[in-house]
Amino acid sequence: MLPKENRLKKNKQFNYIYKHGLTKHEQILSMSYIKTKFKPFKIGFTVSKKIGNSVVRSRVKRLLREAVRLEIKKFNENYNYIFIARESIVDKSLIEIREVVNNLLNKSGLLIKEENKPQGNYIDENN
Repeated sequence: MLPKENRLKKNKQFNYIYKHGLTKHEQILSMSYIKTKFKPFKIGFTVSKKIGNSVVRSRVKRLLREAVRLEIKKFNENYNYIFIARESIVDKSLIEIREVVNNLLNKSGLLIKEENKPQGNYIDENN
């Protein structure tokens, strides 16, 4: 689950980002973003009724939240974000949605590259 302090909830905040922010588009997802001076940064999600019934919309929101949660370390912390689902997102998997989130961050120039840290535990050859 996305940390509580990183959730964008107020309608006023959504409207401000829609009106003054920049938007990047992919086939299944759009991202609006705007620079902020407040910490921590916030992320919101929009899934229209055009996407499907409430069951489908809830599933899409869950997938979006999980994709963003897994990639949250790659977000530039000086911006607030809104992810807007498009109709073609319905049949996509979590892996595909994560790729699109990364592509949108990369397109907007807000992708933070992770340091080349070794993953997992390594056995010391000298022992």
